[in-house]
Amino acid sequence: MAELSLYLFWSGLVTASVSSLMYLASLAAGALGARRMAAETGSGTVSVPVPTERPGEGFLQLGTTLAAFAAAAFSGAVAARWAAVGHPPLSNMYEATLAFTAAMAVCYLVFERVTGQRRVGAVAMPVCAAFAGVATLFPHEIRPLVPALQNPNLLALHVSVMIVSYAVLTLAFVGAAVYLVQGGAGRRRLSALPSAEAAEEFAHRAVLVGFPLLGLGIALGAWWANSAWGRYWGWDPKETSALVTWLSLAAYFHARAGTGTVANAPLIRRLVPAFIRRGPRPDPMWWIVVMWGLMLFTYFGVNLWVTGLHSYAGV
Repeated sequence: MAELSLYLFWSGLVTASVSSLMYLASLAAGALGARRMAAETGSGTVSVPVPTERPGEGFLQLGTTLAAFAAAAFSGAVAARWAAVGHPPLSNMYEATLAFTAAMAVCYLVFERVTGQRRVGAVAMPVCAAFAGVATLFPHEIRPLVPALQNPNLLALHVSVMIVSYAVLTLAFVGAAVYLVQGGAGRRRLSALPSAEAAEEFAHRAVLVGFPLLGLGIALGAWWANSAWGRYWGWDPKETSALVTWLSLAAYFHARAGTGTVANAPLIRRLVPAFIRRGPRPDPMWWIVVMWGLMLFTYFGVNLWVTGLHSYAGV
């Protein structure tokens, strides 16, 4: 089963990479189609035939189909790995990154279906393929669980919720990236990509799902910590970093709500001069970018370079 898991993983990596190319090809076809129509209109053409579908639609459909195959392959790799190790495959960086990749592929397909923003896949699927590529850098040998992880039920519950929340929040970052590339609200630099408003809605929906999931994952971790170490919270680097990531999303909600929240709170009014409180503020989408950077540090930095009770990288 371990060999089957590796075969499915590599199949998913290749398929996700080809899916990324198809999504990118759809953007190129859309950009060329828009440029051709502009040239025909500018040269004085009276009537321009309107195509029945947007340029690159075939590439989009193929990209979505391949993304579904990649999601199935990654999910199958997780299932086969589970059968091989005899416990939830979430005990080291290879297994966690494999699960993260599978969760992101599945979550993207769900969001694509719900929002109808298929061209976001031109950013989402390359990110998914990149995480799969990162997984190849970690050892995939099967090793026994360390004592603190020998609770299969809580291992599956806590780590799975955290992985899914990270996957959804990565989609929020993808939406924010598209929004910022387009230049912000009311602007659209690239006609082949979704509008800034559509990307903002995509990102906000992902945050609405990922924010409570991350909070639940942190709470489940505290429950497990009390069982494993006899305390709910100990300011371990992983705990602290996850909490800071969650708080950055709280800052996003405050920034999105406008000036009548944090900036005018009594304590802030006393400590922060008025010219700073009333000055220009960054777009709330930047908080999602900050959140994703903190999430990457929580996921990779703490596990690989910071010593703590959660150092289970397996490298």
